[in-house]
Amino acid sequence: MRIDLISAQGILCCLAFFFAGVVDSISGGGGLITIPVMLASGIPVHYITGTNQCSAWLGTGVAAYEYIKSGKIHFRSALITVPFAVVGAFLGARLNLMLPERSLKLFMLVSIPVLAVILLSNKQLGEADRADEQPASRVTVCSALIGLVLGAYQGFYGPGSGLFFMLAYAAFLKLSLVRATGNTRFVIAIASITSVLTYALSGTVIWNLAVAATVFNIAGSYLGASLAIKNGSRIIRPIMFAVVLLLIVKLIVDLR
Repeated sequence: MRIDLISAQGILCCLAFFFAGVVDSISGGGGLITIPVMLASGIPVHYITGTNQCSAWLGTGVAAYEYIKSGKIHFRSALITVPFAVVGAFLGARLNLMLPERSLKLFMLVSIPVLAVILLSNKQLGEADRADEQPASRVTVCSALIGLVLGAYQGFYGPGSGLFFMLAYAAFLKLSLVRATGNTRFVIAIASITSVLTYALSGTVIWNLAVAATVFNIAGSYLGASLAIKNGSRIIRPIMFAVVLLLIVKLIVDLR
């Protein structure tokens, strides 16, 4: 299958990947933009996930590189998280085959507004960076649990997983929002390699759209990472709340 890239359909999808790159590299949640746009533009459902994954992966890598270059990654916790995130994603995908996805969506529809209230009431979350003060044992255990639990969520359902990784790093390891975002981009870029390769070989990728969307996504990811590194929580926090609202809207639509 091919998409006419100079049609309204192709241009809309590429623009969606640009803005998704900006949002993803600041707070996570870019899929909440690209997937609805691809659905609305008439792309067959079985091509959407593969095209989305393959188009966004290099952009995630570019954002991760920008965070690495600026020293905004806590490598010890990020490297511990990666293998557990891979295992968690596998377990989550298996769990998806056994449990009704609707049950998780109902749970999230209740829990996400609670999360939003916690974020609104805790204005100090992610402001200061105290990760280097944490005991090595705490860093190890929390990083492993973050990878396992949120990797499982990513494998089971997916949308908003970048936001949850970021919040978990800020809440449990006391990373600043900027470093928590850097960790998230690094972990997702590495942990996604297997799924990207799987989709690339599956025949469920619209390759001419994926190549064009990748260019737009890289540009958006570079811009978003630069803005986050420069402005810190001043830009991350409002984008984060916007992603939470988008996720709530998606859950409501999916449950209809």
